[in-house]
Amino acid sequence: MPPAKRRRENGSDEQPDLKELIETNISNATQEIKTMVNNQEKKILEKVENSSKTILERIGKLETQVKTESDSNKSLDKKFVLNETFCDVLTMKEGDYRNGKAHEHFGRKWRIVVMLQDSNLGVYLAIKKKEDIEEWSADAFNSLELSVGRVKRETIRQEGKLGGKNMYGTRKFCTWQEMQERWLVDGKLSVKVEVHIKKMAGSFKPKLIDFDATAKFSDYILEVGGEKFHILKQLLAMRSSYFEAFFYGNFTESTKSKTALQNVDPTDFQNFLEVLHGEYKAIDDFTLEGIMLLNDVYDAKTVEERCQEYLMEKSQLSLVKKLKLVSKYRNEELKEKLISEIKTLEEYKSIVADGVDDFSPDVLKALLKKSLTLQ
Repeated sequence: MPPAKRRRENGSDEQPDLKELIETNISNATQEIKTMVNNQEKKILEKVENSSKTILERIGKLETQVKTESDSNKSLDKKFVLNETFCDVLTMKEGDYRNGKAHEHFGRKWRIVVMLQDSNLGVYLAIKKKEDIEEWSADAFNSLELSVGRVKRETIRQEGKLGGKNMYGTRKFCTWQEMQERWLVDGKLSVKVEVHIKKMAGSFKPKLIDFDATAKFSDYILEVGGEKFHILKQLLAMRSSYFEAFFYGNFTESTKSKTALQNVDPTDFQNFLEVLHGEYKAIDDFTLEGIMLLNDVYDAKTVEERCQEYLMEKSQLSLVKKLKLVSKYRNEELKEKLISEIKTLEEYKSIVADGVDDFSPDVLKALLKKSLTLQ
């Protein structure tokens, strides 16, 4: 409302002071703008809140579904998948190669490599060896796959021993011309590698307990990957719900004196038994994932606690790798601690970009909540 006219002493009307009129109009306009901005901010926040709520609800439903499927499909298989998108393959010349990002799995760093060789596309799985390990090998099979969306796929499957070199794959997945015509999308090449390790061997560390030398103190033999482990049934049963049922339940193994465990890496089993027997030094960044894999099935509380303690206090694994392990083996306390260590939006974006394909719904849910505090 404009300011009222003032009366002169002789009774005639006096126009309001110009400065006062301008200040009043500015004040009114400012108030209107503030009201509009506040309303707009409120609408934006409501949209963000509603969107976040919807996403969290969807993640919650997926979380329940995945947990149910996970509980019924626990496996001792050492498997992992690498996905990589190469954005600059068209700039490659004969003999050039491009390295994908390194990912940590079972104590090793793995990456996908593509090469231009003799006018062909070479696709490889590369493994970074540890300097302090002289010999290392793994019986494994893998598949190398090129894809365009979910429609076109082509796969080469291989099986054999990894060892003696650090790259495995094919020199000719397809011709370079075919790659450009069939597999490039906007100049980008998508490559996927699936790896299944059956057995790893090498001079990783000395055995802390010789389970072959303990034969006179044992009452049962577990055969794993051609190796014999002499154990006490009662000790394993006391500390593992799996072995309690195995030895004293309705399994036929309870009436035998020895049994072969299938699909178990003997190196991982050696490490698992050492931790179960109190040798916690068996846990390090190399052995950790294999021990957690076995314990996901064998369910030994002591082993779970020691692995969690190591991850929280000693491990030098990257934060994204730790979150991947938490996603796979579910640990609420550790999940909250790890996510609390994310301090910046840049760090958050890097972690999500690197691990989104491997994070469980509950970890994604927690990360989404964390993102709202980093805006």
